[in-house]
Amino acid sequence: MAPLQLFWMWLLLAGTQGTKDGDMRLVNGDTANEGRVEIFYSGQWGTVCDNMWDLTDANVVCRALGFRNATEALGRATFGPGRGAPALAMAPLQLFGCALLLAGTQGPPGSGPIMLDEVECTGTEPSLANCRSLGWMKSNCRHDQDASVICSNETRGVHTLDLSSELPAALEQIFESQRGCDLFIKVKVKEEEELGICAHKLILSTNPEARSLWKEPGSRVTMEVDAGCVPVVRDFIRYLYSRRIDVSLSSVKCLHKLASTYGAKQLQGYCSSLFAIFLPQDPSFRTPLDLYAYALATQDPVLEEVCVQFLAWNFGALTQADAWPSVPLALLRTLLSKSELVVPSELALLMAVDTWSRERRASHTDVEGLVEEVRFPMMPPRDLFKLQFNLSLYWSHKALFQKKTLQALEFHTVPFQLLAQYRGLNLTEDIYQPRLYTSPTWSASVTGSGYNPYRSFQTPQHPSFLFQASLVSWAFVYLPTVQSCWNYGYSCSSDEPPLLALSKSGYSDPTVGYENKALMLCEGHFVADVTDFEDRKALIPSTLSTNDSRRASFFPCPVGSFSSFQVVIRPFYLTNSSGVD
Repeated sequence: MAPLQLFWMWLLLAGTQGTKDGDMRLVNGDTANEGRVEIFYSGQWGTVCDNMWDLTDANVVCRALGFRNATEALGRATFGPGRGAPALAMAPLQLFGCALLLAGTQGPPGSGPIMLDEVECTGTEPSLANCRSLGWMKSNCRHDQDASVICSNETRGVHTLDLSSELPAALEQIFESQRGCDLFIKVKVKEEEELGICAHKLILSTNPEARSLWKEPGSRVTMEVDAGCVPVVRDFIRYLYSRRIDVSLSSVKCLHKLASTYGAKQLQGYCSSLFAIFLPQDPSFRTPLDLYAYALATQDPVLEEVCVQFLAWNFGALTQADAWPSVPLALLRTLLSKSELVVPSELALLMAVDTWSRERRASHTDVEGLVEEVRFPMMPPRDLFKLQFNLSLYWSHKALFQKKTLQALEFHTVPFQLLAQYRGLNLTEDIYQPRLYTSPTWSASVTGSGYNPYRSFQTPQHPSFLFQASLVSWAFVYLPTVQSCWNYGYSCSSDEPPLLALSKSGYSDPTVGYENKALMLCEGHFVADVTDFEDRKALIPSTLSTNDSRRASFFPCPVGSFSSFQVVIRPFYLTNSSGVD
């Protein structure tokens, strides 16, 4: 091979080393978090067409590049168009070598073909290469339609509280120098000194959040902290100088505890607001359980309720996690008392309780208390019959299970009017109300992207076996625009979309009503919010609390959009003559 050819081949190999198909980058932006989207395939970089380009697609790019989410999905070559291979006045061998160079390296920004067109992501993909599209290098547009994004400058998992003045860097440098101090802070863990920090009274005295650090005149302060919080004490003191601090999942609890103890109210409030963000980031469920214990220890009812809400809406996933046996008894009883408990079925719930009690070696009394919270009437007769064969708890609590089974069988076989008349049953009690059952019997899902955001399905009219053969037909649809509302026969105002719609067809028993719910799923693995249907419609909350006209989801969805939506059908007996749908 000639030397010039070898040279060009060397440039090709050097330019592509470490880059693989599906890798992405941002080009031509003024900062690292913005620019034209380019994706690598078959040895070269190329652009993405803006046909069907939206925020969900942009989120995939931003998350892959280490940002929390996309704030804008832009088209029309906002950051300049890409370019095809340039026409250069070179000898054929030189031109061939230059083409190799441009294809195999990162070369001029925007060089190369349009790699993808009509991209449609669900929001959970690791790269645009994993999303639906026309396919590699199949495009109907030109480079003046290149797609771009603007990502959040805040990297995933880290949140910054910045109350700094004009001199944060200078004040931080004074702290870091550890010189000229007139206040000495001793950090102790169980009476043993772990850390010594020197500080400056004059600087700290100007910060209201630091005044509680030392309560009496003097040059020495002792801070007693937990061993696990020692690593963040220096960050806490530095914050009292600079008024700026980064908070992560690993540090939020300790910083909240230090702020609470030493009167840093603004930092305390900021950390409190982050708990709802950090809770879903741990799929092992260790963090929400740990924070629940912390809430009880610090008597923080707000944090306690946040933890309980997250665990209730994600109860089905919790029962499958390794942390399931470590759920405290009192917390489990609280969860089992809730109707808004997301679980595949009541049988799945009882089986999870069986596993929990076996792993925990729970006492006879504790188990009976938990079984009392199980809604046996919500299990069909075939499941009730199988309990004696499939449940380890059954024979050790035989009398209780037989009593509950008989109660459930009466519910399944006797019309509710007779139950109320002769048994005096109050059918509005929780035991006769369904939870949020996500099995196909009572639920269906749609996504916010794709070619068919519509789902038709059937459910029984009611959990009672009396209605087993009587099915109700439902149509569940995601409506992103006013036009889509009209297309599916719904009337929507301009501020309602995106929203979910649910319609019912077929015979409606006058004794049965429905209180259906819509579940908002983030990143495909946790329920971020639960919404009611009103007038057949459920408004989709804002994922990141950035839209003032729309309610924010209870738990923020960091990717900026929900990956899917699930409807749960919840029938109940109407004990009066009015109907509810």
